Amino acid sequence: MKYKLVLFLSHYLFSMVALATQQVTELDTMTVVSKHSTAPAFNTEPVSKDEFYRQELIERDINNLQTLTQQIANLHLTNDGVGSYGQKFSVRGLTNTALFSAPAVVIYVDDVPYSSSMSSMGRLFAIDSLDVYRSSQPARFGKNAYAGAIDIKTKQAENDLHAGVALELGNFNQHQVTANSSGALIKDKLYFNLSGEFQQRDGFLTNSYLNTIPDNQTNFSGRAALKWTPTKAWDVRLILSKENFNYGSSRYTRLDSPDFYTVRSEVTEQLKQQSDSQAIRIAYDTSDYELLSVSSRRFWQMNPRVTDLNLIPTVYTRPQTVAETAWTQEFRLRPKDQHSTWNWHTGLFYSNDKKHSVIDTLILQANTHYDIKKNDVDNYAVFGQLAYQGFKQIKPHLDLRVDYVENVIDAANSFPNGKKTSLQQRDSSFFVSPKFGIDVTLSDNALLYAATGLSFKPAGYTIANINENLSHYKQERLWNNELGIKSQWLNDRLKFNVAGFYYDIENYQVERFFTQTDYAVVNAPKAHSVGFEVESQAQLIENLTLDGNFGYTHTQFDQYRDPITKIDYAGKIAPFVPEFTGLLALQYKHPQGYFARVEGVWTGRTYFDENNTSIMSQNAYALATARVGYEWKNYSIYAFVKNIADTHYYTFKIDSLRGVPSDPRLFGVRLAVNF
Repeated sequence: MKYKLVLFLSHYLFSMVALATQQVTELDTMTVVSKHSTAPAFNTEPVSKDEFYRQELIERDINNLQTLTQQIANLHLTNDGVGSYGQKFSVRGLTNTALFSAPAVVIYVDDVPYSSSMSSMGRLFAIDSLDVYRSSQPARFGKNAYAGAIDIKTKQAENDLHAGVALELGNFNQHQVTANSSGALIKDKLYFNLSGEFQQRDGFLTNSYLNTIPDNQTNFSGRAALKWTPTKAWDVRLILSKENFNYGSSRYTRLDSPDFYTVRSEVTEQLKQQSDSQAIRIAYDTSDYELLSVSSRRFWQMNPRVTDLNLIPTVYTRPQTVAETAWTQEFRLRPKDQHSTWNWHTGLFYSNDKKHSVIDTLILQANTHYDIKKNDVDNYAVFGQLAYQGFKQIKPHLDLRVDYVENVIDAANSFPNGKKTSLQQRDSSFFVSPKFGIDVTLSDNALLYAATGLSFKPAGYTIANINENLSHYKQERLWNNELGIKSQWLNDRLKFNVAGFYYDIENYQVERFFTQTDYAVVNAPKAHSVGFEVESQAQLIENLTLDGNFGYTHTQFDQYRDPITKIDYAGKIAPFVPEFTGLLALQYKHPQGYFARVEGVWTGRTYFDENNTSIMSQNAYALATARVGYEWKNYSIYAFVKNIADTHYYTFKIDSLRGVPSDPRLFGVRLAVNF
């Protein structure tokens, strides 16, 4: 409990020190201008980054992390069919493992980090802006952004009262209501912000044995915030959130099923996930510096989950509960003048993640029992960036991050043959993550950026298998290199970005089910990832825009022998990394409110294990969507069709037996009013 006290006492001390030293200073007036461009956003900063503003998220129907990743070159989310549990983010070939490893892509909402990939339940609403970074960011965030980051900012309250409600209706009895309200409780001093979403739909699957639809869904997400500005120098926010998702069941079908969406199981499956979070964000501006402090707690659990492992009428079930509690504390400091010869920022970060998991696997009358009683991970970090801006066209900068990570586990297993194992271990390590970059302004229309650096993903434990030698996996280390050019032509009517990367990876962390009950994370000693991204946007005529992107990634094991079968996987492709991703969209947006967008999304061949067999892979596929609408003053209406061709593909496969079928064709209408 000591660390919890430290987190909130730190805010008290921070406030008292700042108040004691505060000078009566009037800050310059800041004018915020909203974006009203009829063209999609297109980032022109010297970094591999994509950005979206509020209205564009609605027009592209980006309302969850899955639809977001389909818009980004070389970013992919593998949906394991178990809600947020087990989901894997891949960017440029770097991934998290499903259950145990640290995230490769970190997610921040209003400067508050999610603790892990499984705790990111994915609904996006009341968003003001969203940025995606496709490369390692050692000094931009407190939490280690090993492969990249998603940075989300929600809409902030103003003095005027604002409210809105949106209703979406669609096939499969889809009902979704999103509502928000914000304004001032005390003018210029105290503000409130409330937002929420309720979503319900019928399932896509049919259980022919029980004559049921197992995956009916009912989901709720809510967020509340209070913002206090006692003076112009202070911005204090209390942020609360709650999520309650009932997925009905895990969304698996058998690969040999004659019907893509039909299962034949005697088990009434269950799948529920809940989360809640609390955060205190304090920003303090002096005449010379900006200081930010963020304390947070997040709880996530999956309870219950009951799964049929073979989807035929035999006793082969797995009841499971998982819980995770995370506490974080982050400080950031930077000068107000961002245009001086030397520019810098620095920060401190601490997190404590606690996991507990109980898994029972019932095969006939035999029971395999896994109990992770405690798995605590403490992460201490200091980070910062220093940039020299004295040259007219060249800007060198250095990022530096130092992490100390300690991992403690206490677990016990029992097996049908009577064998029992236990594990009580502690692992700790330091790592220094430097990154040197240089930005070069080539002309008024073009800039070049290059960077090289080291980063890491910490070691850990997997106590979910009978082989005690596989309980520990090593730290993954990365030498990352990238080179990019961003350009604008024809009076900004044509924009073109290209970036290339080469990653040298040591001890690549690979998740591995080597039986239906035994799971481990192992290390491939040597691997590399190479690829590129191309992004373009062209204004064909007034209000008509063509935009697209293409990403190619080749992530290969250079040295890797399976610790169980001893098969040599050198030369094989890493799992969960599509060979390519692509997007092509034609959008018309008239200033008077008429809107239409048609887009195609391509995903290349993806393997789901390191053996690269055909049964454990998904061939390349393409999806088409269309959206038309009209906006008038405070009202809007959109009609949409997703997966127009009703393309069937698997988002995930496991044990050469089961897979997660794709969403079928979906269509509907969205009505919204804001006032």
